[in-house]
Order: sequence, then structure tokens, then C-alpha cells
Amino acid sequence: MLMASVGICLFVGCASRQTATLTLMPPPVIYQDSAIDPFAHLSAEQKTTETQIFFATNRTPESSTDEVIYGNRPDSILHLGRAIIAMGDADADWDDLREYSLNGSEMDPLSVRLESIEELATMPESGHPSGHELDPGLQIFVDRINAELASAVDKEIMVFIHGAKANFADAAILTAEIDHFAGRDFVGVAYAWPSHQSILNYLVGTDVKRALNSSHGLDHFIRLLAEHTSAQHINILAYSAGGKVTTKALFELRNAFPELGFKELKAKFRIGSIVLAAIDVDVDVFFERAPAISELAEQVVITITDDDNALKSAKTVMGGEARVGSSEAEAVERAFIDSHHLENIEIVDVSIGSELRGFDIVGHHYWYRHPWMSSDIVFLMRTNLPPDRRGLSPTEDKGIWQLSAEYPDRIRKAAETELEGQW
Repeated sequence: MLMASVGICLFVGCASRQTATLTLMPPPVIYQDSAIDPFAHLSAEQKTTETQIFFATNRTPESSTDEVIYGNRPDSILHLGRAIIAMGDADADWDDLREYSLNGSEMDPLSVRLESIEELATMPESGHPSGHELDPGLQIFVDRINAELASAVDKEIMVFIHGAKANFADAAILTAEIDHFAGRDFVGVAYAWPSHQSILNYLVGTDVKRALNSSHGLDHFIRLLAEHTSAQHINILAYSAGGKVTTKALFELRNAFPELGFKELKAKFRIGSIVLAAIDVDVDVFFERAPAISELAEQVVITITDDDNALKSAKTVMGGEARVGSSEAEAVERAFIDSHHLENIEIVDVSIGSELRGFDIVGHHYWYRHPWMSSDIVFLMRTNLPPDRRGLSPTEDKGIWQLSAEYPDRIRKAAETELEGQW
């Protein structure tokens, strides 16, 4: 009982930020001191403290006196729509938000909140509309996405799948933050599965089952986006327990089309980068799914740190094998990737080089809360570049990359070179 109690205390890190007021993530190091301005190209109309994301959720809507929200009960259908996220308090303006986004390392964090939700359509969780005919609601939903893609610099979609203990607002807000810090240049979509806000529901398996059951909806939602939007690529960012949803959905998606070869798969679904950030998936389960995931994607990125208490506690309290996002699994992952010739899967170990940097990058939120790692995430989502072209440094082990002590200069030079000075 004592061990379980200790595990629970540590494992709360798997949650998104569950505080009274959510705050904007720290500015990525690529922008600090205004070295690069990802917002310079935005029109006057786009320079606002509010930003739009789209969503798909199998949470059941719950009506209140003045709005509809999505609660914790699972639904058998997907609800599709858009959400508005406000960054900064009521008195904040664009100049305040821009200043924080570029120079905020010494500033107090800005608040961020879900402002409004608009449901546009529903679709069965276990199926997707095929062919060219959509019902009016679904047509409106994809038309809205296509309109955003038409005006975007980066004509791509990013689908974010959250971790345990998150509510709908958490999922929408973090999607908007990644989109904002990537220059508001692509279309952000939150896939919100029905996790509870208590980690106990995850530890006893209730939310594990919900995550796995939500894979069908994600599978068919990706099919909808691939068939009915004009996105050049669909990028996928999965965090923690969201890795259970995502890896299972992608495995199912690939196996639903056994007749398609690699090139046909990539052409049909246009999946660009898949980022598995600190994911809570048993390494042996991942090995079953990795070849199928590799076949679907242009590249797959696994992030790892040597001090992720949430993933350590997951193994201790819940059992199973080492988790994919933990350094404990790194050697066997590399061996599996090599032996199966999965050349488009890379590992970013954020702890390598800590002695030369003078600090380690640790915890469970590091991928968006640490300015160095968040730089790699937003630049990858913006560009889909391989590691050697986005400022990372190789290690002695093939396929494992690090954030060297020179990373801030390397990532800024990479941005200038690859984007030719025009974010």
C-alpha cells in the first residue's frame, strides 16, 4: 500500500496542468531575445489574443445554463467543431502576447483559457463517411478546415492527443499553444478522449481502457481528414497516455489496408511527422505496432528523458514493461529499430549532453515546458524536417539525437537556413 501511495504522488505528473488558472507555456528558446519572430508575417486581423483550433471528441456533451461543454462520460459518436482560446487576461492585447512569446523567459506567465466552443458536426466513432458525399454538418466542418488551410503558410494539420487526467479544455488549450508558438501557421486539431481528472481512474485501469477504446475514433477521424481536406500533411503529436490511443489507432489504420504498399499508404493518408512525446506505452506493445506506424509516416520521433517520474511510477504501480518514453527502454528500442530497418524512426534523448549544457531536461511535461525541447517540437510541426536539419546533434548511437550545448544557436541557424528568413 505504501508503494502504491508513493507511486500516485509521483504519477500525477502525467496530467496536463490542473490548476485554477492555466498559464501559457514558456517561450521556446528559438525565439528568446527576439532572435526570430514567427509572427511577423501575420496580418493585422490575425494579430489577436484569441486563436482558433478545431476538435474531435468522444466525450459526451453536458449542457449548463449558458454553454455546452464536454464532460468525462464516453460517447459512441465523435463531436466535431471549433474552439476559441484566449491568451492573456481581459486587459492583454497583441503586443503583450507577442512580447511574452518572444521575450517572456523573465516575465510572469500569461493566463490562457478556453473561451468558447462551437459544435459543427457528429460522426460515428466506429466509421467514417467514404466517397465524396458528406452530410451538411460534416461538410461545414471540413470546409472550415480547408478555408484555414488555404490561408495558412504551412498547409498542414496537426492533431494533438492529450495524456491522462486532462479535461476537454486542457486538450484544446495545449493544441492552441503549440499552434501559436509555431507561428499560427498550420491548422491545429485536438482529439479529446474521455479521461477523468483523477489519476486514480488511470491507475486502476478505467482510463487505460477508455484510451484504448478511443483508438477507433482517432483511426476514422484521420481517414476523414485525409479524404476530405486539402492538407499537404497530417502531423500527429501524442503525449503520455495519448500514446495508447495513437499507436493503437495507427496500427489499426495501417492493417485496415493490407493491400497498400508503402508509397500508396503515404499518398493516401499523407501522414507527415508522428511525435510520441513521453508516451506511456509498454515497449513490447510498441514493438508490435512500430512497423505499421513506420509504414504510414514520413518520420516518427520518440522523446525520452532519464528522469520522468510519471513513467517510472507507471511501471512500478501498474506493472508491465518499461515505457517507450523512458530511458530504461532506449537500448532495446534502438536495437528493435535497427533489426527491423525502421529507418524513419528517431529517438531524441533530451538527457544526453546534460553535463556540457550544465542542466538536465527532466520531468513529464518537458516536451512543452522546457524551452529547448519545445523549440524542437514547434519547429518540427512547422517544417517536418529531419533531425540533422532542425538543429539536433547526432550521438555515438545511430538514430539517437541530442540537444547539444550549442542547440539554441543551431536551431536559430536552422530556421534561418530552412525558412530563408521568412517564417
